[in-house]
Amino acid sequence: MSLVKLKNWLACLASATLVACGGGGSAGDTLFGGGGSKTASDLTLTLSPSAILSNSGTASVTATVTAVDANRATVSGIAVTLSVDSGATVKTSGTLTDTSGQVSGTVSIGDDKSNRTITVTAISGSLTRSAVIQVTGSKINATVLGAVLSPGQAGSVQYRLVDANGNPIAGKTIVVTGPGGVQTSATTGSNGEYDYAFTAPATSGPLEIRASAAGAERVDTVSVSSGPGAIPPATTLVRSPSVSANPSVVAINSGSTNNRAEIRALFLSDLNAPVKNIRVRFDLDGDKNSIGGVFTSGAAQVYSDANGVATSAYVPGSRGGPTDGVTVRACWDYDDFAEGSCPNSVKTLLTVISDPLSVSIGTNQTIEDGASKLTYVKRYVVQVVDSSGLAAADVQVSASVDLLDYLKGQWVKGPDSWVQQVTAVCANEDLNRNGVSETFSNGVVEDANGSFGLTPGRPALEPRKADVGISFEGSSKTNASGQVVLRIEYPQNVGSWDSFNIVVSAGVGGTEGRADFAGVLPVPAPVVNNLSAEPPFRLAPYGTQASPVVAASEPGSARPPSMLCTNPN
Repeated sequence: MSLVKLKNWLACLASATLVACGGGGSAGDTLFGGGGSKTASDLTLTLSPSAILSNSGTASVTATVTAVDANRATVSGIAVTLSVDSGATVKTSGTLTDTSGQVSGTVSIGDDKSNRTITVTAISGSLTRSAVIQVTGSKINATVLGAVLSPGQAGSVQYRLVDANGNPIAGKTIVVTGPGGVQTSATTGSNGEYDYAFTAPATSGPLEIRASAAGAERVDTVSVSSGPGAIPPATTLVRSPSVSANPSVVAINSGSTNNRAEIRALFLSDLNAPVKNIRVRFDLDGDKNSIGGVFTSGAAQVYSDANGVATSAYVPGSRGGPTDGVTVRACWDYDDFAEGSCPNSVKTLLTVISDPLSVSIGTNQTIEDGASKLTYVKRYVVQVVDSSGLAAADVQVSASVDLLDYLKGQWVKGPDSWVQQVTAVCANEDLNRNGVSETFSNGVVEDANGSFGLTPGRPALEPRKADVGISFEGSSKTNASGQVVLRIEYPQNVGSWDSFNIVVSAGVGGTEGRADFAGVLPVPAPVVNNLSAEPPFRLAPYGTQASPVVAASEPGSARPPSMLCTNPN
């Protein structure tokens, strides 16, 4: 080593650690052997919490690269490049491995909400490792106007493209294949909508109309018949009819039809089984407040699908109204019924306002013990503003929490803290979120891991809905700052083992806005860093062993299949 290099080396030692001091030689250089840049013998690339990324826009996956030497010991100071394709983005922790031998990157979907595959690539010298992330959540909803047509009669299908949270996906190409295999290409509107018009063929029989957009597909069947009774009456007794509006507060329209509420009627029989072919017409139940507005299905009779769902959309006019001033009525029956009659009905209320608002949700780093000292509490703030950005006071806020996945594994002692080892990421077994373990007509068993009855009290569906409770601290209406505080509380032993999504909406008195917050149930850093005490969440409550997965979905669902674990241990 030259005198100049020696001086440079000694100067580096005075201000940095040895691992950061080097020159331009090989990986085998020693202190006086030439000072070269270091290389790794191998790389590992892992994805957390799973290799599935929701297209909600807020979800992310952490890609972690670990560099090791020939003895499989981690090596710091190794140059690593992380990259992604397919329009995704990655925010990296740096370009050199840290003291744990790692470089990490937070992968997000970018501006594209399409269902697709993202490849994550890690490169260090001549070493390359890659992993694949599946983006999911895009879904095509459809309302068929004219489910039964005569040959040559005009019909239409109203499509709506939405993401994992039901939010519209605008500006996407949608391709519809209709009669004669003719394809029509269009672009979804501001509400993710596209109305497809067609003419029934001259011959009778079932007509399949196929739509694809943003990596999602849907097939609807229209019956072309020259005679009556092409669609048989529903014969299963409806035990639980309901209708809902999303959002429940919608702004007026002035010179456009962009503001709307999606209307969903649901028909269930015994054991929450869906009832297909229920006839439905939507109206305003007399419109007692003269607010007006129209349904996209008009006065047409629509049919519940294989999931027991019939849909339309309510588009307000130019008049606002009082709180819950609009009554949406779904008239229904088992067989065809005349326009203007209403054999059976279910109703829901919504509010039409003239001043749209915006809502957001956030939190800090604090995790507290619950009053019983048996739970953890995490708080969130919901903030609502009007169209000018001013805080909106006295606005009713609603909130819900959904458990997306459960994790299996355990925490083990590391050099400085407890380290989580995840052996499996498993989708929520309750595919339709109705709280009932079902076997669908397509053979899918929701209790894929066979957990029911393995031990006394163990439920069939995992994760348990009761793992997490959500509530407001104080009023559920915003204060003078336009804010409310809500909290989630969960047993300490389930911390770090459930991924969740909180959805908030500002309802009565002010907005069509919705926001969500997704993550994994957090645990306190002091507990993780205390190696002298075993954390209460050391073992996953759903098992510690790895598990095969099976793709499962509801019959007729356009959502991508969920990956259910089959090992209950």
